[in-house]
Amino acid sequence: MEKHNWFAVTLTVIGLAAGSGCISGSGQLQEQQIISQRLESLEQQQAALTRENANAQQKLVADTNIRLDNLERELKLLSEAVEDSITRPEEIPTADKLELEKVITRLEERLQKLEKGAQPQADNAVQPTSSSPLTTPAPPTPLQPQAPGAREKALYDDALAELKRGNDQTAKEKFNNFIASFPDGSYAVNAQFWIGECFYKAKDYAEAIIKYDDIIAKHPDHPKAPSALLKQGFSFIQLGDPTDGKLILEKVIANYPESDQAEIARRKLATLK
Repeated sequence: MEKHNWFAVTLTVIGLAAGSGCISGSGQLQEQQIISQRLESLEQQQAALTRENANAQQKLVADTNIRLDNLERELKLLSEAVEDSITRPEEIPTADKLELEKVITRLEERLQKLEKGAQPQADNAVQPTSSSPLTTPAPPTPLQPQAPGAREKALYDDALAELKRGNDQTAKEKFNNFIASFPDGSYAVNAQFWIGECFYKAKDYAEAIIKYDDIIAKHPDHPKAPSALLKQGFSFIQLGDPTDGKLILEKVIANYPESDQAEIARRKLATLK
């Protein structure tokens, strides 16, 4: 009888131990499931935050590019006004030239700050004074919808600087290289005109006529077209062909009657009669 009771007690103990092990294993499984769920939730939150940061960064880049494009367009318009003063300095008052130079300098400073990530100042902080007749220049017909890139503008400005310093041969080479790199760029027609000017200054009038004609034929509505036509007329006169020269000057007056170049053509024609 005692042996039977001891055997029964032993079975009971073993059963309780086995049951305890099953309960413990089930609890650990539940804890692991809870931890896995929390980890998954955290991963989802992290992915959402990453997407939000990426969207914010893209918006910041887009906004910066828009401001940069606007500044480059302003700088382009003002730079072209300064370029025109090179070919017809007597037509632009000295005060307006100084005003333009100041405006361009301020725009370049804003452009540099924006490229470095600084916030630009308000746009109206760099506008010329209302007393200047050059405060609202007529925008040229754009050759492309986008503003010129930094490298394009840098190459063009470098060539133009050589021309302003009187290094005509170097300027001509750099303008040719510029056109080769950006044949359809925003400054391509301007560069073509300045190449014609280099030939004109070197008294190679025949080659200048060809360069000017490329602008007249392909880009008659470009801001440089009246100047190209005018200088083409001058080139024919310099070659001893006043007949064709007069016809071209008359064409300047007919095609661009309200332009400064038309007035110069009228004065030139008066001296040829």
